[in-house]
Amino acid sequence: MAKKKGQRVKFGLVCTVCNRHNYTTEKNRQTTTESLKFNKYCPNCRKHTEHKEKKKLD
Repeated sequence: MAKKKGQRVKFGLVCTVCNRHNYTTEKNRQTTTESLKFNKYCPNCRKHTEHKEKKKLD
């Protein structure tokens, strides 16, 4: 039987330059309450830009 994920929530990462949804990830809501920011590669901009947490996915 598979484990339950518990407090983990899926969300999308959106490029701050072109506002395109490029990545999905998940985090533990109980230990990480603030929104996440990552420097990731944006295929549309063709460079590394800041990606912010945007919305929950189900």
